[in-house]
This record gives sequence, C-alpha cells and structure tokens, in this order.
Amino acid sequence: MSFEVVFTAQADSTSSKHLLQHYRHDKLQEDLCFALWRPSTGQLRRAALIDEIILPKNGERTLHGNAGFEPGYLARAIKTAREKEAGLAFMHSHPSPGWQGMSVADVEAERDVLAYPAGATGLPLVGLTIGTDGYWSARFWERDDGEMRRHWCEKVRVIGPQSCKIYFNDNIVPPPLRKNVLRRTFDTWGHESQSTISRLKVGIVGLGSVGCIVAEAVARIGTARVTLIDPDKVEEHNLDRLLYGTVKDIGKLKVDLAAQAIRRNATAEKIQLTVLPVSIHEEAAYKAALDCDMLFSCVDRPVPRDVLNYIAQAHLIPVIDGGIAVETDSRQDNLFSAHWRAHIVTPYHQCLRCSKQYNSSMVVMELDGSLDDPSYISNLPPEQRRGNQNVFPFSLSVAGMEVNLMLRYLLAADWWPLVRQQDYQFVTAETYIINNECHPNCSFRQRRAQGDTENPSYLIEEKYTEPPESGWRRAWQSFIKIFDKVFWKT
Repeated sequence: MSFEVVFTAQADSTSSKHLLQHYRHDKLQEDLCFALWRPSTGQLRRAALIDEIILPKNGERTLHGNAGFEPGYLARAIKTAREKEAGLAFMHSHPSPGWQGMSVADVEAERDVLAYPAGATGLPLVGLTIGTDGYWSARFWERDDGEMRRHWCEKVRVIGPQSCKIYFNDNIVPPPLRKNVLRRTFDTWGHESQSTISRLKVGIVGLGSVGCIVAEAVARIGTARVTLIDPDKVEEHNLDRLLYGTVKDIGKLKVDLAAQAIRRNATAEKIQLTVLPVSIHEEAAYKAALDCDMLFSCVDRPVPRDVLNYIAQAHLIPVIDGGIAVETDSRQDNLFSAHWRAHIVTPYHQCLRCSKQYNSSMVVMELDGSLDDPSYISNLPPEQRRGNQNVFPFSLSVAGMEVNLMLRYLLAADWWPLVRQQDYQFVTAETYIINNECHPNCSFRQRRAQGDTENPSYLIEEKYTEPPESGWRRAWQSFIKIFDKVFWKT
C-alpha cells in the first residue's frame, strides 16, 4: 500500500500562506497549523484529501524560532474533526526548500504527542511539512502492535483550476535519467516537467478509437505507470478506427491490444501496466482508478461518465474527457455536421453532468438495460439517443486534444491563463473556448474532497480475478524453473 496527500488549491493556498508568512518577511521562524482530511482508498493507494484548514487563534501557539501548540488548539482541532467525521492533519514549516525529512523533535511531536490523541477521530494522524519553496512532504502515522509506525508518502498533489502541482518523494519514486530516446522530449519542456510526466500514474478508461491513440501518446512521452480499463472486445466494425486493430485481432480484448502496443512502444525505462478488462463501475476497476493521478475518459456511455464524475469531484483525481458528435444527412448521403470537444473535470471545472455529457435518467436507463433496447431508444428524444458515428481522423483530433490538455494542466506556469474546454466545429473549422461553471444546485459540488463517503451506490462488488494462464505460458514457466534449477545447481 502506498500513501499520498491531495490538497485542493484553496487549502494549499491558505495553509502555505500561514506557514510561510515569516520566511516571506526574511524571518527564520517556523509555524504550524492543523487541517482536516478524508480518506480516498484505492486498490494499492491510500490518499488523504485536504480541503479544510484549521488556523490557530490568538494564544493557541507559541513562536520561538521553532513553533509549539497549546493543548486547547489540539483539543479544538480534534473536536472539529470528530464533528465532521474527518481525520486530523498536522502541518508545520521548515527553513529549507524541497522534500523535508524529520528532526528528532519533529518525530517526537507527531509520533508521541499527536498521533495517539488524533486516533480519537478514528483515522491516523497525517503529518505534513512545507519547505520555503512551497514544496510539501507528508507521512501517515498508524498504530502497529501498540506502536506508531510512520509511512512516508510517495507524493503530494495540489489540484487547482489552472494546474496540478505534484511534489514527489525522490526516495520512493526517483526521477528518471535522461535517455537519448527521449532527448527531444526533455529538450521541449525540461527535466523537471519530464520528471513529473514520467512518474505520473495515468489511467485510460475506454480503449476504443480515442483511448488507444491516447495510450500510444502516453507510452511515447515516457509515462511509466499506466492503468487500462475496458471490458470490450474488438469487432469488425471497429477496424476502420482502432489504432492497433487488425482482422486477426477480432475477438481479442481491447485492453490486451493496447497493453501489447504500450510495452512495444514505451520509452520509459520500465513500464508498469495494470490491465482490467472490466467496466469502470465494477469495484476492481473503480479501485484501480483511485490509484491514478489523472484519468482519461474515452467512453461514450452515461454510467462510466457518472463514475468518473464522482472520482474527479469526490477523490480529487482530474479527469480529461472527450467526445465526438456526428450528424449525417441520409437523404443527401453526406456529412451534415460534426464537432468534438475535450475538457478537464475537477472541482474547479464544470462537471460532466452539467456540461451535458449525460444526465441521471440516462444512467438509470443504462443500469436497467433500457439504453440498449431498440424499441425503448426509438421513443427517446434525439439528444438522449446514442450515436456510433466516428472516423479515425476525428478520433485523432479528440485524442490529441485530450493529451495536450493533460500536458497543459501539468506544465502550466503561474502566469498562464486558466485551462478551458475546447470545442471544435468541423464544418466551420472553428474552435470555441468554453469555461462554464456547474449549476448552483449541482449535487457534485457538495462532493468535493469527500473521498470514500461519496462513491457511486451502484458499484458492482464482485472481485475481478486474473484469467488463467494459457497452456504455452504455463509450459514455458515450468521450463524456466527446471532450467534454472539445473543450470544453477552446484
């Protein structure tokens, strides 16, 4: 199990402004504060989501080069955490940049003074340190056989409207070495940006016409950890727009084809793939998605989009969604109109439901099977009917938009404008930039950073198991074991 902390931009801004206030006035003075956190639990990762800071009141802390808190401040913070059913996080600043270690005094304060009373919340203490450059480091303190054990976090992420900032623990995930195969990539956006891209955990939901192109791009830019989710198999009508598909691949799983291509074309030193041939609303796939830092939505059905909406809002995992709409003129036997779009979904961007990518009734229809009933579909209004028209050039455009939005969101400098939705009209050859907000009564606005308490109610709980290995693979592995035993026998 790995550990991480995720901030909303407001929580990061509020806490860093308070903790670094003295350094910014050239005073060597540390500071501290508390915060609330909620768990986001994936298959292999546990994240603490922080959206609320509890700043000290007058007399609740002492400053003497180092910083100390009064018992009343701790009691107020624990009481607030219990009332809001959240965990307690403790933050303090250090007078140096980068990822911070812990002094003996730091360890004693968190392990011996704070960790045990913080257990009254029912969740572990999360400790965080911020350097003078705003770089966060973090750890979890969990009880193990009566003692408090420290788990260092792999990274800290900050999710904002303009960019996603990621602070890595180089001891757990070392930065990549410069490779000649990626020379031009390094030279384009620099070593620091490439270090972020290569260490990112990327998930691709849907490996059809758009998703397989996204997978190719992700592999080529050096991303080392990729999760692929799609239950579908290749059919003949997919072949005109499926990047990896050939006639020989009909009947094969789309995720398997994508995985083979990623392994073949990856530029990372070592590629780690998680391959799940199931729907995103099955628990195994959902949990695997919660292990990711960023998700590509390459789906065209309402249930997957609803699930991804939950993940983006409640679990603070940015989702980059894209879609294509085509209208043909059957009487003239030609194209009437086409447009495609790509946009980022976070608590600071319009959710997928408010952007009319789906609605709640469509989710219910898919879950009860009505969405695939031709007689039922014929009675629906046109805007609720599913269309399958698409061609490879359109898929290329959408995939390119999605990948470039991810890069734009990761690489953005402070002075760059906000990330916005892009909508391209094929007939008029115009791109529209849209930045609408959610409806004031949107229920997803209330799910921000709520983590595990706001998972979809319709998740399928059956556990996915790996398919049995083929006969040739078992035979080959047996041969290797015998060969090793004989060859290395002394």
